[in-house]
Amino acid sequence: MFKNLLDKFKLFFKGAFVDSSTDKLEVKARNINDNLLTVVLSERLGIPNPMYYYTIEILPYIAKDLKGWNRRMAEKKSIISSAIGEIGEP
Repeated sequence: MFKNLLDKFKLFFKGAFVDSSTDKLEVKARNINDNLLTVVLSERLGIPNPMYYYTIEILPYIAKDLKGWNRRMAEKKSIISSAIGEIGEP
């Protein structure tokens, strides 16, 4: 009985702390990936990019992520405000 209770406590704390931290890491990784796609496609967005010729070579490797990126960018009100939200206002 004590072992069963101990196992349940372990499972509770794993779910409470470990799983929530992995969610935060997934969100942070998605934001970094979105920033990369923004840099790669900046010329298409109207932002001058002198490295466009070199960054466009990455496009075949990240093409599968474009649909989700496009949807996430359409949902955001402003890319700058979301970046400030990640970093925090000064």
